[in-house]
Amino acid sequence: MLVYAHRGASGEAPENTLHAFRRAIEAGSDGIELDIWPSADGVPVVIHDRDISRTTDGTGMVDSLPLARLRDLDAGEGEPIPTLEEVLSLVDDRATLYIEVKGAGCEAATLVLLRQYPAVRATLASFDADILRTLRSLAPDAEIWVIATGADDDALALGAEVGATTLSLWHDGLTAGTVRDVQAAGHHVAAWTVNDVGEAARLAGIGVVAICTDHPGTLVPALRATPR
Repeated sequence: MLVYAHRGASGEAPENTLHAFRRAIEAGSDGIELDIWPSADGVPVVIHDRDISRTTDGTGMVDSLPLARLRDLDAGEGEPIPTLEEVLSLVDDRATLYIEVKGAGCEAATLVLLRQYPAVRATLASFDADILRTLRSLAPDAEIWVIATGADDDALALGAEVGATTLSLWHDGLTAGTVRDVQAAGHHVAAWTVNDVGEAARLAGIGVVAICTDHPGTLVPALRATPR
């Protein structure tokens, strides 16, 4: 089972910052999950919320502010809001990126950047059906994941429509039966956000192929030490 650092090593460093991504790589994470929105001038930037007030010292909506203004903000411990391009340059081939596209309008720019960094292994994901449809139309060969709370009929139908390899589901209550049902529909199952070693081991045992965690420094060594 692969371990993705959720917003980087967000349990140890400010979420979705280059510091958090470096810590994730140092912890041996298989991958890094991050979130992107477009700035007002169309640049993909890495931040979870549309409203910037929770994670920065600024106010406003990320897609209403130009990159130059966003770059002046403190995203925690003096870290700026990164651009997606900065993350691609940092990570290169050292971990797989799980890019959650939160805001419409940056799909094409994201794909252009990925083509400029061919060593980067990336999965594109979203809760938003229209964003996933746009990504699939622009990138027929991209690996796409559907993010959903559970594997209901809508999630399964969307997975089939956009050719998703994986459904990324909330871990609580995820059962072996659910995993079997999703597999029968032609998809793998990933789970978010898992910070307990025992829960991670349970998920591995029922066939979950990947998890997101805020604490890769704890979960990565614990899972690798678990007898198979």
